Amino acid sequence: MRMTVPKPLATDSPVKLIFVGGFLGSGKTTGLAVLARDLIRQGKRVGIVTNDQSQNLADTVIVRQLLSELGVPVEEVVAGCFCCKFDELIDQMEKILKHKPDILMGEPVGSCTDFVAAVANPIKIHYREAFRFAPFSTMVDPDRVVEFLLAERDSNFSEEVAYLFHKQLEEADMIVLNKVDQLGEDEKRRLVEALEKTFPQKEIKAVSAKYGGGMHDWLKILLSDRPGAETVLRQIDYDQYARAEAVLGWLNAAISISRERPFDIGEWMVGLTVGLRDAFRDKNAEIGHLKMVVTSSGKSMWVNLTRLSAEPLLSDAHLGNITGGSLIVNARVQLAPEPLESIIRQVIEEKLTTAGMDGEILDLQCFSPAYPDPPYLVRENDV
Repeated sequence: MRMTVPKPLATDSPVKLIFVGGFLGSGKTTGLAVLARDLIRQGKRVGIVTNDQSQNLADTVIVRQLLSELGVPVEEVVAGCFCCKFDELIDQMEKILKHKPDILMGEPVGSCTDFVAAVANPIKIHYREAFRFAPFSTMVDPDRVVEFLLAERDSNFSEEVAYLFHKQLEEADMIVLNKVDQLGEDEKRRLVEALEKTFPQKEIKAVSAKYGGGMHDWLKILLSDRPGAETVLRQIDYDQYARAEAVLGWLNAAISISRERPFDIGEWMVGLTVGLRDAFRDKNAEIGHLKMVVTSSGKSMWVNLTRLSAEPLLSDAHLGNITGGSLIVNARVQLAPEPLESIIRQVIEEKLTTAGMDGEILDLQCFSPAYPDPPYLVRENDV
């Protein structure tokens, strides 16, 4: 355990901490936004901290768009996961505490695990009077359960990625099977039973963050007096964990786009997503998550793709025909950074040219995440 003393924090009364982890593309951002709306309807004051390995995070834009009219403060921790950027996490939490929240919510980056030892336990030690943890939830996509847990589908991901996925589930207090609106009742029941059999000590909830099914019941548990973040990973191979992150190329880009005549931005975004998916498919480069957001005149819309075999999902928010805006691209793909960046640049240029659009890359960062090195690690159960 490496432990120094983080900066002091004070709150008027204990603030409930709701952290939701989970693999890339599991729906954490939508889930947190839905929970936040429900909390606000109950008269609670809410703040949110997002997380990414780099600048230009689509999730921050999406959360702010979804909650903009409700005045929810949103901060972000970048250039590393919460675990490795603990002091920065406390800095961002401090900013939100100025708004006097009842609930502070957080979303660790989708390649993160060992959250309880590296984040929750240090907070419990140093901020025992300031915060109370809700049960730590790990959200899962049904397709990843079939792929990683049941191994019923050939996976393009490495064994290390499957290891990371299992560790994320292992340290959860509660496993939340999301996107059940895409399943029939028999398949939903089968996947829930598979999770219950593999993790018999954990509560399993089935929800649809997109349509709200099961979300209120999940929130009731989060707001209960149950202790949270109680499961410390007793065995974790950091070399294997690091390899799981390192096989993913990680690209964040900010691009200005424009055209003299108005164009349908939703149609163009779907076309760009399909073009990128097909280019990755040619390389057999599995997608962890591909997310793009366009903002124009203060409003945003987005598109998601969570695997090579899927179709793009466009947000319910629409911008219609526009003449310009800013595009953020977040791509997490099992591909080395150099070919990932090359594909992104090439396909974007092709789609801009075909549509008669102008574009300028304002910022682009492409890399593989660094070896995880949390500054605070506490594996004792009783903290």
